[in-house]
Amino acid sequence: MTHEDDLTARIRELEDAVRARDDFLAIAAHELRNPMYALSLILDTVGRMAQASGDGVMVGAMDQAEKALKRYVERATTLLDVSRLNAGHGEIHVEPFDLAALVRQTAESYAAEAAHTDATLRLDLPRTLPGRWDRLAMEQIVGNLLSNAIRYGAGGPVDLLLAREGDEARLTVRDQGPGIPPEAQDRIFGRFEQVVSSRKRAGFGIGLWLVRSLLQAHGGSIAVDSRPGDGAAFTIRLPLDATPKEPQSP
Repeated sequence: MTHEDDLTARIRELEDAVRARDDFLAIAAHELRNPMYALSLILDTVGRMAQASGDGVMVGAMDQAEKALKRYVERATTLLDVSRLNAGHGEIHVEPFDLAALVRQTAESYAAEAAHTDATLRLDLPRTLPGRWDRLAMEQIVGNLLSNAIRYGAGGPVDLLLAREGDEARLTVRDQGPGIPPEAQDRIFGRFEQVVSSRKRAGFGIGLWLVRSLLQAHGGSIAVDSRPGDGAAFTIRLPLDATPKEPQSP
């Protein structure tokens, strides 16, 4: 066997190993997430019983359990999305909906998390902003940016600003946290990178990579504006109609 043949064989082995890893991640995420649906129904039932009984301690405990389950499902979903993107299956399925309503609903779902850190969510949204996007992907994009802003925002207010600019939608999520050093602002969009220092580490470090990948699938983009000590503002831009273009015939 020549040196070139040996190198080719080793490359194939590495490619097979990567595919096997991605297949394992997809299966593991799917199998870990599915049983959580039944558990969520049980928690919901017990939570209603606790509310009916007027047991404040039990209500609080059930609320914490539901939040923990929600985060578990989110992480399993993130693993599934990463495996799909790695395998080249990051297709989007667009449908018409109101982006302003989606942003508003996502902010409402994070209200309790924001209150836990004493953060205030401040929304500057148009009444409506209709378009065509992948709804689940947009929920993940907005949720990831909002979760990061709350987590790293040092308890300060978090601003969400949505506007239409020509044939694009622009969303900015701004926090009042410690900011991001200039030398780290490109690196944070890589896989397994954290937003700030190690003492604040949480999650997989793939949230912003996933956000950028989903935006690219929409023909959109993301940019960060930040200075140390002065918070961070993440701005996404995406076309109002993200319907994939048909390939041009030769």
